Amino acid sequence: MLERMNPRPNILLITTDQQRWDTLSLHGQPGYRTPVLDGLAANGLCFDRAYCPSPISTPSRVSMLTGRYPSSHGAYTIGSTPEFHDPTLPGELSRHGYRTAIVGKTHFTSRRVEAKHTAGRLHPGLDEADPPESFWRQYDGPYLGFDFVRVGWGHTNERLPSEHYRAWLAARGANLDRFHNNHPVEPPRSPEEGKEVISTGCWSNMPEELHQTAWITEETLGFVERQQAAGRPWFCWTSYKDPHFPFVCPEPFYGAVDMSEVRTHALTPGEFDDKPPFYKRYHESGAWHDGRRDFYDGQSVPACRRNKWVEPRTDMQAYIGMCNMLDAYVGRIARRLERLGALEHTLLVFTSDHGEYFGHHGLWGKGLPAYEDVHRVPCVVHWPAGTRGAKKGRTRALFNLVDLAQTFLEAAGVPAPPGMQGVSQLPVLRGEAARAREDTIVECHATPHVYQQSYVTERHKLVVYRDAPYGELYDLEADPEQMENLWDRPAHAGLRAELMQRFVQANMRKDGTLPPRVWGA
Repeated sequence: MLERMNPRPNILLITTDQQRWDTLSLHGQPGYRTPVLDGLAANGLCFDRAYCPSPISTPSRVSMLTGRYPSSHGAYTIGSTPEFHDPTLPGELSRHGYRTAIVGKTHFTSRRVEAKHTAGRLHPGLDEADPPESFWRQYDGPYLGFDFVRVGWGHTNERLPSEHYRAWLAARGANLDRFHNNHPVEPPRSPEEGKEVISTGCWSNMPEELHQTAWITEETLGFVERQQAAGRPWFCWTSYKDPHFPFVCPEPFYGAVDMSEVRTHALTPGEFDDKPPFYKRYHESGAWHDGRRDFYDGQSVPACRRNKWVEPRTDMQAYIGMCNMLDAYVGRIARRLERLGALEHTLLVFTSDHGEYFGHHGLWGKGLPAYEDVHRVPCVVHWPAGTRGAKKGRTRALFNLVDLAQTFLEAAGVPAPPGMQGVSQLPVLRGEAARAREDTIVECHATPHVYQQSYVTERHKLVVYRDAPYGELYDLEADPEQMENLWDRPAHAGLRAELMQRFVQANMRKDGTLPPRVWGA
């Protein structure tokens, strides 16, 4: 086949939205059934210690797009829109002969301008009208280095569908009012105030074949088949929107979840006593500040929620069902690649932009509380042709999603452009090294003044706040749930000092790929 004649791999990046690291059934958590991803991991590599660059969507997604940390690319939090002056991963691959595509969710910009930005208006006015529905029936890119574009923003059924997904539904005669807009955007969810609690659980009136996951899979398969027929290497970012809140899952995946052994999680009494004060306020009031203390600057911090805003059992069942549904649709893609003779020569990575608290520590959502629940993400890599003879299965080697760009470019034989950060994980994938990095950093720049960085090593996590006197220090080996903050413990003062120095040095190393020095002065 033409694929076998080309030594450069196809590259398939499959991402989900807000999926915990332990949601693959290979980790043994009750309810999850992910045989496809388990199989890809058994024949590839599962990074059990994969971290996001930020526990907030836009910063993490732009880091995957650019190979740069949020502190470098400028999309520091949701609601921000970077200038995109720097090269992008798809742009570099496209310049070197790859056909590139994104299918599904983007969220590289503020939601206010996302549709206009994706349509090619890179500096739209806030009040400028979005493109009409007819536009999306004709438009297919380019955008930020992607040659082909099929997108739709929003989460599950919280809004009416948009962009290409809306056009796809309309072409199938779908009744949009019936399937969507049942769950309003972020309504008050406090029962004691007599307000409506957002409804989650079974999305009973959504046919599986019209679900966004089905659409994203169909568009991915169409793109892949066209490129295989043309005999050219391709890069596709398949960007699913699940399992993000609101947690709603269609049948048969919702009802198939066995909840008999799934347990809800609760706050351990006193566990916030040695934490920064916003931890306790999040749980007690749903607000991270009291308007006076900490480093409040008048802006909201995304997007942690307290337990009583959700229905834990139905939310958990829907979330698990969404993860299991995603596995089934990844299976459709893998089987089609295999039938096309392309699976062996495709560098496939499955991961998520950040995690979800999922009721642990009495919290839901993502954001500022610096737990592994939101910092770690699933990461499965499958590339038979490129990893022959290498160890398969699971690894504890540290991985950061900012590493994806360097890894993909090296695999494709494309030089990384100046300024690209992260490291290539190819030595680990090929079995040439046990690890590619000794540490990693997670940035959470939630508002202009609320800035937290977490420094993670093989054993420890150090959490530093730019504008606050407190901090956090955890021994992840002895205390994986991060119950004991060692920051102020006299017995750990030496460890804290050592990690602070290593943290500063790691930030200095983040400069990444620099242009060569070509003359003495």
